[in-house]
Amino acid sequence: MNSPMDANDGNETAEDHDIADPKTADAGMNGPDDTDTASDHASTGGTGRRKMATIRDVAKAVGVSPSTVSRAFARPGRVSAETARRIRDAADRLGYRAKAITSLNMNDSDQLNGLLAITVADLGNPIFADYVKSAQHQCLRKGFGLLIIDFEETHLIERKALKLAMHHVDGLILASSRSSDATIRKLAEIKPLIVLNRPIRGVHSIVPDAQQGVAEAVEYLMQLGHSELTYLSGPEASWQDGRRWRVLSQYCSKAGMRLRRISSNAPSYSGGYRYSDEFMHNPTTAVIAYNDIVAIGFIKALQAKGMRVPEEVSVIGIDDTPISSLVDPALSTVRLPRKEPAEQAVDEIIAQLRHAQAESAMPTTKFLRSTFIPRASTGPASSDIHLLRLH
Repeated sequence: MNSPMDANDGNETAEDHDIADPKTADAGMNGPDDTDTASDHASTGGTGRRKMATIRDVAKAVGVSPSTVSRAFARPGRVSAETARRIRDAADRLGYRAKAITSLNMNDSDQLNGLLAITVADLGNPIFADYVKSAQHQCLRKGFGLLIIDFEETHLIERKALKLAMHHVDGLILASSRSSDATIRKLAEIKPLIVLNRPIRGVHSIVPDAQQGVAEAVEYLMQLGHSELTYLSGPEASWQDGRRWRVLSQYCSKAGMRLRRISSNAPSYSGGYRYSDEFMHNPTTAVIAYNDIVAIGFIKALQAKGMRVPEEVSVIGIDDTPISSLVDPALSTVRLPRKEPAEQAVDEIIAQLRHAQAESAMPTTKFLRSTFIPRASTGPASSDIHLLRLH
């Protein structure tokens, strides 16, 4: 079963080059050298050409991140002498040559701007609002300011805003980014960067993972007698949506529970409300939504049709936003960490900037655990829903 999980993976697009174009943004956004050309990926077989060494090859050889290699060439004062020496030795050994870098924020000064940036998909979503507040409070405690970018679930806004921000910020936190993996890797080559809600090879990531909570939710529904479930999906380009669908597929298959999916690109109250019409053409006794606000919108639509939750349909959200316990009925949900991801991201970036974190540390993905919180929106399975099916 195909999943949108890897919608942003794969090769670069023209937009990837645009965000990293030294003429339109920061010349360093390509790193000193890592424009992914055919020669970068070509093997020696059949062509007789030697593969060109890239910044990632040097980083792998030394055991550091690509951004550390970039700083070693562009701003040597920001890297320890020993690390810089090892990078230069590896570059010479591999035949890597750094391009000359000239840009507004690559200069001889070793001073930080004192500003981080965080991108979020939608500030109207309480989860992202919590990320921003947590990041801002942590930045202030550390003596930094925070630039906030709301890209409104649109990668074009994210891309353009990041091009402008790169001149002014010391590090980036990307929450639920819709940019491609290749674009994010390029950004990580010149700025300390943490990705939230999505693992990317070669980039530091912090992922609140719904797996444990979803497994507990499926088990809970089984105990209540449910044998069928509908998943109300999130944005197609969302890694978290793909992850949640795959986890649901795995556990429902193991439990012998019938699973269907309704697709949407609007993870909002109104998006959840609109799910109800399609749902009624093939209803199930239980529903799990991509997030709490979708679940709440869906419940309101069912109630407007005169249906009862949970007597006819049990509904579960994901996130455990503050409003989930206040709606009627109180929403059963999968609780994800709301403050820790952004706080940890700020700490890790500032540690890199202040050399408090070992430069040899390779990019890692940290998964944060979730748990299921049962409330009044879930109850025993009832066959009454099938009597109301629309034809």
